[in-house]
Amino acid sequence: MAYNLGAVGFGHWFERLYAGIAKTNRIHLAKVVGVSDIAGKAERLKLVGITKDSYYRMDENAPLPEEFFEGLDIVHISDPNKYHAQQTIQSLKKGKLTITEKTWGVNKEEFYSVVSYIKENKLENRAYLHLHYLHKLLTMELEGVLKRLGNEHGKITGVSETFFESTREEDMRRSKWLFSMENGGLFMDWIHAFEILFRGTGADTVRLTGLSLYTTNNNYDSSNPTGIEASVDLTGELFAGTVKGSIRMAKGTPIEKKAVRIYLESGAYIELVYLDSDRESTTGMRGCWTLMKDGKELVTQCPRGPETSELFVEDILNMAEGKKAGFGIEYMEKIFDTQWQYQDMIKGKTLISDKGSIAGFVSRGASLSI
Repeated sequence: MAYNLGAVGFGHWFERLYAGIAKTNRIHLAKVVGVSDIAGKAERLKLVGITKDSYYRMDENAPLPEEFFEGLDIVHISDPNKYHAQQTIQSLKKGKLTITEKTWGVNKEEFYSVVSYIKENKLENRAYLHLHYLHKLLTMELEGVLKRLGNEHGKITGVSETFFESTREEDMRRSKWLFSMENGGLFMDWIHAFEILFRGTGADTVRLTGLSLYTTNNNYDSSNPTGIEASVDLTGELFAGTVKGSIRMAKGTPIEKKAVRIYLESGAYIELVYLDSDRESTTGMRGCWTLMKDGKELVTQCPRGPETSELFVEDILNMAEGKKAGFGIEYMEKIFDTQWQYQDMIKGKTLISDKGSIAGFVSRGASLSI
């Protein structure tokens, strides 16, 4: 059976999903809705089979057009985060299997308005929150790797994560809304750091203990952070008690780095290097992890297998067939609790903009220090 899908938003998130859709004949992109006129995206829409009759304009201050939902089985929401709570509930009310990217809400109140609606109407198997680092092979295999290595190298004593992106035209185009707390800000954009901690390291709790906010690129935004450094306490079965961690994320930095270092009791550490989804799809690579000790490389492995969009589409098809898919609401609540901690902690925080401090922040991220 084939299913008709309607896309709310036609940006990079949808393109990542479409990479998986294109490999199956079971999902048909039937409609697209967006804020802007079709003129600027007509050629891109034509490439995926969408004509002007299948494109709908949305009013930023109104619900999605009623006619958009007609004939659809699945709705995929990937427009700016500030619309997600309203659009997710609207789509579920229309009886559609609803896939929402990144978040159900930009703050705790919005997020839980969606959670409450889902639970009260028993729609747990019709609502799917997509966090794509949960489907990265490096993340999926990490807990097993840590358990195997634990026999010789012990438990986790510390974690450092760095997600730095150099200046990009796409981020420049999105900068007017990307960094604003109206859409959750940079910390929510890089919620992937916490996906790795909960799924990859099997963390039970992640508690923010310190926070510094930076303006790493004034061309993006000078009033909201474009760089964030967070200290965390971590606990879990694979941890040596309560251990310290550092999470650094930034856009517009002089270096590009997406890596995680996990320190172990033996003095060894595992370092994971992640790849963007577009690089995964064009190279066939899925990133690599390396075990290091005393400056020597002991093991390096680069997992092979399906890319994130393929695993994502598999989940969508399972849900369409009434099967269980995804991680469940309680798991998402645990991940997103880190966002509400952040939003409480930033109150009264000032942005750090001097070059020396920013250089130190970038240097710490580059070296994956704790």
